[in-house]
Amino acid sequence: MLRLQVKSYLTELKMKGSSAHTLSNYSYHLDKFISFVESSGLDFTTLTLKQVKQFRNHLVQQGLKPRTINAVLAALKSFYDFLVDEQEVQGNPIITRRLRVKEGQSLPRFMTPEELKIFNRWLKTIPRHMALGYRTMLATGMRVSEVSSVTPNDIIVLDNGGYIFRVRHGKGDKERYVPVIDAGVVNELIDFVGDRRDDEPLFGVTSHAFKWWARKCRLETGVAFHSHRCRHTTGTQLLQRGVFIDKVQDVLGHADISTTRRYAKTAPEAIYELAAKVDEIKERRALYRFWLR
Repeated sequence: MLRLQVKSYLTELKMKGSSAHTLSNYSYHLDKFISFVESSGLDFTTLTLKQVKQFRNHLVQQGLKPRTINAVLAALKSFYDFLVDEQEVQGNPIITRRLRVKEGQSLPRFMTPEELKIFNRWLKTIPRHMALGYRTMLATGMRVSEVSSVTPNDIIVLDNGGYIFRVRHGKGDKERYVPVIDAGVVNELIDFVGDRRDDEPLFGVTSHAFKWWARKCRLETGVAFHSHRCRHTTGTQLLQRGVFIDKVQDVLGHADISTTRRYAKTAPEAIYELAAKVDEIKERRALYRFWLR
């Protein structure tokens, strides 16, 4: 019964437009709750706050990080909201403010100049499409799930010669536009797109492939690399260049205003100013290919 309700809940999220990444995370989090309920012999329809605390403590004993535990509890609260709406339970026993585990304030783990040198040398040893995928992350701040899902049709050429990506399904299934801030990456992308179909993933790989190569990087270089560090590095470099924090928030697609926004929201055109310009020959080649489509 519980498994069927979870399946119905995930279907409801999908119908509301939740991204595949969100659905995967919620499924993973709720699987932990299912295992706990089944092993403990609990009735999920009469769950009490005390039993929820036992579940939280069980997660702690498993060695999960506070952030992960809080994410599980948030998913569980949303699931019980669904059950209330479906009249499967009378009330929601998940009171997150009384259950949350305190999280330490961690700073973004950007790559140091020395780490970037090592990383860029390593990129020359791996397949071209994977290397360009990572360089695109560094040049845009996009998440690994976003880079793995962009298509040639999502590359937009601006009147001023800049290039931006249209991220159709960002975190929370939100759409945004992201500038490519490295002219070298722009030139590589122009050459790489070639005759690829407009509606197919640009790099032709999944998020898991990027994670696999990230692990290979750690083993071969000794750099504590994971794909999200590209995003941290981009955000840090933009701030170091004097870009206003609210503009950085728009580029990175942060939903939580309190963490990044300190100024009034700028116009979308401000994002375009960050897009790197390409040389005239490369730009003409891109436009030529565009009109041939």
